[in-house]
Amino acid sequence: MNSKFIQKVREYGIESFIILVIFSISWLGYGEYMWGLLLFGFFGALFFKHKRMFLFKDRLLLVLVIALTVNNIISSLFAIDNPKTTLLSVLWFFALFVSMSYVRFSLTKDNDFFVRWILPVGFIISLLILLYMYVLFFYHSVTTGFEFGRYTFLTMGKASTPDIILILGGLGYGWLRQKGGERYKWLAFVYLIACLIGMLLAFDRGGVMAFFFMSILLLSFDYKRLIAFFAIVGVIVASILILNVFENLRRMIDYLYLGATRKELLESQQISTFRASWEMIRDHWLLGVGTNNFSKYSDQYGPKIWWAYAHNVVLQFWAENGVIGMILNLAIIATVIVRWLKSFKKYRYKYVALGIGASFIGLFIGNMTNSTIYLVKIGLLFYLLAGLMSAVYFTVKEEQDASS
Repeated sequence: MNSKFIQKVREYGIESFIILVIFSISWLGYGEYMWGLLLFGFFGALFFKHKRMFLFKDRLLLVLVIALTVNNIISSLFAIDNPKTTLLSVLWFFALFVSMSYVRFSLTKDNDFFVRWILPVGFIISLLILLYMYVLFFYHSVTTGFEFGRYTFLTMGKASTPDIILILGGLGYGWLRQKGGERYKWLAFVYLIACLIGMLLAFDRGGVMAFFFMSILLLSFDYKRLIAFFAIVGVIVASILILNVFENLRRMIDYLYLGATRKELLESQQISTFRASWEMIRDHWLLGVGTNNFSKYSDQYGPKIWWAYAHNVVLQFWAENGVIGMILNLAIIATVIVRWLKSFKKYRYKYVALGIGASFIGLFIGNMTNSTIYLVKIGLLFYLLAGLMSAVYFTVKEEQDASS
């Protein structure tokens, strides 16, 4: 047994197994504890020349992350509590670049560890999460009556449960769909619907909308099941309206006609947060208020801003690190998306690559009404996905260069 394990370590590299542990524990809701292991693995790899060259091979992302870090340090030096915020700006360099570079060890032209090992583990974890939430829902339905609430997995919070369901849903669909054949097409589709129901149980509006867009991306190469997906979503929406489970849906329709309802919605916490964030940006548009300083400035813009986040990642980028910081953050995200668009159809595991990119884009869309990628447990997974998208791009590029 030990000899077989050692043989596998030699075949795939210890770095790939470190990534397996990081993904697995992060998917279970303990991502904040995985930064140390990731940094340990990164600095360990620096002692080996060929691995060091591999880590720093992506010069474009390295330049963008360094530029962002310099901007954030300058921004933080002019902010309150500047020693702490300056340190956090430096740590963000490691948070971004280490995640995006180190994950490539498990997905290269000669190494498909991510596909063979990490994705099956993620699929099993997703089934455990969904099973737990289903059991919890049915238990409450029997004991306290039928109702929807914000159900969460036992090791996760209200913010992280929807995001991890979205991430694992996209990756799990890609893994099943990659196996080919009509049987696996339907299995992947049923799994996607199961994840959608789990997202509904998590009762996160932004998460449900992000999952909806991600599902369209995933099913864009399978029109038969895309039509079936829209039909099922239509049945779910009609059932909700008939059962009148969500009173807010009726009010959302009413607001088109009732001035009082419209005024109430416009003064809701989310809209108030957007307005307060924009006021903060207008006062600090160039440099921002400094990394992680949003909450410290929020009292200056009316009542304490809801959860001390902008609830829109673009506003969050701009408010904390200024207009240049926002542009650089979006440039990093745009770079990996463009790379993914150029390469995923040419990758030998096309549907796996589709799942990676759809999960990343879905999570980014969800953060248009949230700021969860500022939470370490979600931010780690977000930038690991970004690294995988770049890994797909470079793998395709290397294969094309080798064949030409």
